[in-house]
Amino acid sequence: MPLAEDDGQTPGCRRPAVVAVAAYASLVARSDLLKQMFSSYQHGDDVGFREAAVEVISQERQKRHGLLADELQRILTVPPNGVERPRQISSLRPLPTSREDAPLIEMFSPQRGLDAQTLRPDVRATLDQIIEEQNRAEVLRAHGLSPSRKLLFIGPPGTGKTSTAEALAGELGLPFARVQIPAVVSSLLGETARNVSAVFDFCRREHWVLLFDEFDALGKERSDEADHGELKRVVTVFLQLLDEFAGPGLVIAATNHPTMLDDAVWRRFDEVVGFVLPNQKELEKLVRRLFRRVRLSISATEVARRLKGMSHSDAETTIRTAMKLSVLRDGDTVTVADIDAALRRQETRRATIRSSRE
Repeated sequence: MPLAEDDGQTPGCRRPAVVAVAAYASLVARSDLLKQMFSSYQHGDDVGFREAAVEVISQERQKRHGLLADELQRILTVPPNGVERPRQISSLRPLPTSREDAPLIEMFSPQRGLDAQTLRPDVRATLDQIIEEQNRAEVLRAHGLSPSRKLLFIGPPGTGKTSTAEALAGELGLPFARVQIPAVVSSLLGETARNVSAVFDFCRREHWVLLFDEFDALGKERSDEADHGELKRVVTVFLQLLDEFAGPGLVIAATNHPTMLDDAVWRRFDEVVGFVLPNQKELEKLVRRLFRRVRLSISATEVARRLKGMSHSDAETTIRTAMKLSVLRDGDTVTVADIDAALRRQETRRATIRSSRE
């Protein structure tokens, strides 16, 4: 019996060849999607894996497999036992090392997000836009624009530059890579520039947030009279590599000494974010966040007043010391005595640091 032909009038009646082609195309598309998922998993690409998984769920919904789609969505979004899956931070390639085999970068899985940071509204707004640019990079590229990839964090010690870089990685769902400056900077002629090149070569192929902490060690003003020429070469190499960087992740440089940076460094960054010591309102926010699960015998406003003039880091250290003192005396409330004892310990610590630098 001959196969029925499409008469062009009967709805839903298609030639078997057309059906076969459509089925084959669907199979090929799904195979490509599964390959993408497996490849993303193998390379530790959380973003790529999630994108492929979301597409699989979408296809199941289109096929009217609602129960399966809902179950896949639940598995993807709800962590088992309330514990989020650790992000994959491994790489198929070994980490770059110096000639002495010292690792040039250190890898971390971010443990915080921006909500855990005490940030000024203008800083938070800038970081939120950077996150949106990264998440909608394809939209920007379609209009001939590129997302911000190179950021410079400046401000006094302890104001949250490093922790904010980690939090930014956490918000983007990316591994956090911190450059080991002591290993990168070498006394051997030409080695520092070689190490910097090795770091950029490794990270331009990966979707990470890369942090150059204590960046002034690499980006120091080239007119320094004490320089014998090596520093000029390092700065020149760094600027060239930064100009050429087009990797999928972010490069962040952080410094406590912005006045030491070479003039040419500033214009290489897409954004410059300033960090300052917290004011009274910001200290109160920090106190309330850290004491949210702990009873406190005095107001957060009063604790913040006693912490006035401290950096975010010093204030957090003092608060946690007070918590420890309360726990160690088997107390259920952090008292004024605990706060005062923690303040005295912090002042002793700061005095020890000052005297060691004199």
